[in-house]
Amino acid sequence: MIIVFAVDAQAQQKLNTFYIVDSISKKPIRSASVTLMRAKLSMSTESDGIFIIPGDLKLLNDSVIIYSQGYSLYKTLLNKMDGLDSIKLVIQHIKQEPIELIGKNEIALNPFKVNNIDRFTGINTVNTPFEYLQLAQQFYLQKVSAQLVKVKIRRLAFSGIDYSRIISYKGIDYAQYRLRFYAADSLKAGPGKEICSEIVEISDRDNRQINVDLEKYHIIVPGKSFFVAIEWIKDFVNQGFSNAFDRKSNSIKQSVNFRPAIGILDTQGDKSNIWSLNLKRQWKPFTFYAPYFTDLAITAIVMQE
Repeated sequence: MIIVFAVDAQAQQKLNTFYIVDSISKKPIRSASVTLMRAKLSMSTESDGIFIIPGDLKLLNDSVIIYSQGYSLYKTLLNKMDGLDSIKLVIQHIKQEPIELIGKNEIALNPFKVNNIDRFTGINTVNTPFEYLQLAQQFYLQKVSAQLVKVKIRRLAFSGIDYSRIISYKGIDYAQYRLRFYAADSLKAGPGKEICSEIVEISDRDNRQINVDLEKYHIIVPGKSFFVAIEWIKDFVNQGFSNAFDRKSNSIKQSVNFRPAIGILDTQGDKSNIWSLNLKRQWKPFTFYAPYFTDLAITAIVMQE
């Protein structure tokens, strides 16, 4: 499947096709995030690694950021991409913390009950588009050094109707996304360096609560704080729609959303433990729901002495 950006309505005769590939193997990179800054558009590549921008690139005043986990970020102006046909991303090696015997005490951080979650984030509204690449939940330890062995996530399970059948049926929408893991940045207080070098991708159709066993990844938390993040894969597989009533036009408006929608806890406090990665790839505190909903429905289970 090819992703196409509609950025120039007056000059769509020309189609500029780009292949995002590994600089060494030359193989296409799936789920690379492609963001047009001024247009505020972001999509993810499919397995073919292709995306298309229509129009005369020399006349388009925008910049593009291309990123995929495990690779260095690629940023350039659109007019400098004129004449290119491939974008080669360079592997970025992540230094893993040495694996040590952490202990046998299992600790659940930010626990929740599935049936108590009735609010979700990650969905566009009429007046507030969801323009983020990742959301991260911050966790705190009583003492330094632990191994992250499991996470539990509550997502919104949409119900749908299959009109192609004589008998309609309801089911849970398929969702595909990635988990990212970060140590706390000592200067900025938000997510810092990654603490897992492997891709952890979730493909889920059947559950409201997702239990992910992470023990095989040997994720070591070096300090007393860390983050677990949801990274949206913005492709056609995860694309859905939501309807909301617009009071200005007195009508129902439909907007594009990308699954999953993540639960938020009914917690309150002066500090939000949710951080967001915006289209500029900057981490900022996510205070949209503060001070009433300060945590995502993500539980982290660690092993510690």
